[in-house]
Amino acid sequence: MGQRRKVLQIFNRYLQYGGEEGALFRIGDAMQELFDVEYLLSSTAEVSHDGRSPWRIPVKAFYNSEVDRRLRFYQEAGRFDVWQIHNIFPVMSPVVYQRALEWGVPVVQYLHNYRFSCVNGFFLNHGQPCQRCLSGNFWPAFATACWHDSHWQSGWMGLITNRLRHMPLFEKVAQWIALSDSHKREHVRMGIPADRIAVVNHFHEPEGPPLPSPLKPTALFLGRLSVEKGAGQLIEAWKLVAGGERRLLIVGDGPERANLERQAAGVPGISFLGFLDRAGQHEVWRQALFSLVPSIWLEPFGLTVMEAWAQGRPVLVNGLGTLPELVQDGVTGLVAEPGNISDLAAKLERCLAAPAETAAMGRAGYQRLVTHFTRQRWLAEISEIYRKIP
Repeated sequence: MGQRRKVLQIFNRYLQYGGEEGALFRIGDAMQELFDVEYLLSSTAEVSHDGRSPWRIPVKAFYNSEVDRRLRFYQEAGRFDVWQIHNIFPVMSPVVYQRALEWGVPVVQYLHNYRFSCVNGFFLNHGQPCQRCLSGNFWPAFATACWHDSHWQSGWMGLITNRLRHMPLFEKVAQWIALSDSHKREHVRMGIPADRIAVVNHFHEPEGPPLPSPLKPTALFLGRLSVEKGAGQLIEAWKLVAGGERRLLIVGDGPERANLERQAAGVPGISFLGFLDRAGQHEVWRQALFSLVPSIWLEPFGLTVMEAWAQGRPVLVNGLGTLPELVQDGVTGLVAEPGNISDLAAKLERCLAAPAETAAMGRAGYQRLVTHFTRQRWLAEISEIYRKIP
């Protein structure tokens, strides 16, 4: 057997922990079966909370000398065969790609959002769908202040992203990995050659058998409370079905929590439970008849769907991005028409009013998970991708 290849995973942590960071370590842990994997991590929080000038983040976003130094040290010491890059935004800077090109290190770019054509990565502009910067002209980002509601921050990040677009990354990255067919299509529209993008769905391993179905009509939203997750539309739909024993449990925290609590004031059955630890989440899964993923952005994948299936719960999703690829409507969950509050409410009513049918969809979701989204399948696909990299 030949020597195991050495892979350096590169990731800039965001201010708040999210699914992307969780996926990074799950991917790295799985890849240890095939390769020697190490990490080069940076953190936006370390830069923004160190008490120094507020200009440090934009300066480092343009060129981060510390990351440059660490890259050189890691590569000289580790002699990595491949860099697997997940995220460099906002403070790692384009120097990561510059050094890879300069030193001839093959790059696998693991895509998690739409950052190469959108300064906020979501294809959303103040809560509305937007792809005005798709071609690489980021003037609309500056004009509309779509990142942090700031013209100068949006413009500065647009300049940096434009700089990346003028590197030969679309042609020189050894392999791009998209999370779904719809995720790949959007990146092909950006200009990345289709034959350089492989689609590799995430995997998820249940920790045990599916939970027994609960007796009461309880719905669960579990996720970050930010605009793109669509909890605002969910609350509006819930107003049309609320009453009696019906409950909507909203688990998680984020920048939109206060706004959502105001929106939900006086609406029967809604409980905001905040962040819950593992034991707390297990308890709400026991109570929930089904889960909700009402995202208003083009979800690249939707690990929350598989987390629900692992508990034996079906998922009601908005039909955007990858979600309608994952959820078989009427089989493993329900798919609502995007932006249609009435349709979302009708799907909520169907799940709440027919618990036996809802429970059956949850069992079907569990079977789909353990059949199609296995660790073994994922490892085989990653192994094939790396086999083709010189």
